[in-house]
Amino acid sequence: MRDSVQASVIIPTRNRAQVLKSCLESLTRQSVSKEQFEVWVIDNGSTDDTAAVAQAFADRLTLSCVSAPEPGLHIGRHEGMRRANSDILIYADDDIEAGPSWVQAVVEAFEDPSVALVGGNNYPLFEEQPPAWLERWWNRSVDRGQALAYLSVLDFGIGRFEIEPGYVWGCNYSIRRNVLLGAEGFHPDGMPAERLSYRGDGETHVSEFVRQSGLKAIFDSSASVHHRVAATRMTSSYFCQRAYAQGVSDSYTEFRSANGRTSLTARIRWILDQRLRAAHRLARRVASVGDSVGHELANIRSDMQKAYRDGYLFHRNSVQVDPDLRAWVLMENYL
Repeated sequence: MRDSVQASVIIPTRNRAQVLKSCLESLTRQSVSKEQFEVWVIDNGSTDDTAAVAQAFADRLTLSCVSAPEPGLHIGRHEGMRRANSDILIYADDDIEAGPSWVQAVVEAFEDPSVALVGGNNYPLFEEQPPAWLERWWNRSVDRGQALAYLSVLDFGIGRFEIEPGYVWGCNYSIRRNVLLGAEGFHPDGMPAERLSYRGDGETHVSEFVRQSGLKAIFDSSASVHHRVAATRMTSSYFCQRAYAQGVSDSYTEFRSANGRTSLTARIRWILDQRLRAAHRLARRVASVGDSVGHELANIRSDMQKAYRDGYLFHRNSVQVDPDLRAWVLMENYL
C-alpha cells in the first residue's frame, strides 16, 4: 500500500462529528482517485458518533479511523504520522472543506525536493453574516492579501510562490515526514480547558524550524480549503479567549527557548502593560473621529490585549510554581 499512496491526509478530531462529515465529503470529490491518497481520522477522545461518521466513508475513501484518547491535538497529529503510509503528510482540521484539486496540488508542490512545507488559501466559510467589526478586520490588507490568524483564515490570491512558513496554518498544513521528525514533532496544542496551562505553540514550532533551517515553504492556491467559522467564533468573547490562549502559548515558547531560566520580571510586566495602554489609546483615538465600527473593533482589540496579558502571566506564574508543568514545558520532545 505504501508504494501506491502518494499522500496521507491526517484529521485529528474530538466530538465534532457533523463538521467532520462535511470535511470527509469534500475529500470524496478530489481530482485524484481514492487509491492515490489515504485518510486517517484520529479520534482524540470523542464521546459522540465520530467513529461511526468516519466509518461511513470507508467505501468512498481509503480511510481508517483510530483512537488516540489522550488529550491534545499534538497526540492526534503524531499518531497520524506514525500510521501514515506516505512521506507527504497533509494535516487538516475537521472543520475544513477541501477544494477538488487540494491533494493533487500538494503532491505536485512536493515534486520540488527543496520544498518542506505547503499551504494554500484558507477561505472563510462563515456560518452566518459576520458582524461589521469582524468584516472590517478581515478585509484589512495583510502581506499578499488578507489574513486573520485568530480564525485561521487567509486569502493570498491565485498562484504558486514561496511564502513565510508562519503563514502555513494548522488547518491546512502539509509537510514532509522527515522535516517533521527533524523538528522533533509538534508541540502541544488544542488542550481541553481544564489543561490549558499545558498548551504549547503547536505547529508554530515546526514552521519556525523550517524557517531557521532555510527550507522552503510554498503557497499554492490550488491547495486551498474553506475553513468553517461558527457563529460562536464571531464574538468578542471568543476572540478574548483566543487571545488568552495565545498569551499562554507565547509564555510557553519563551520559557522553553530560555530553558526555564526566564523569570517573571518587572520588565515583562511593563512590556505587557505598555501594549495594553497602547490598545486603550487607539480605541480612544478611533472614537474621537466618529467611526463606530472602528471604535468597536479597537475596543475589542484592547480587551484582547488584556486577555493576552492575563494568559501570559497566568502561564508564567504557573510554570514557576508547578514542577509538573515545568517538566512538561521543558520536555525534550512530545513524540
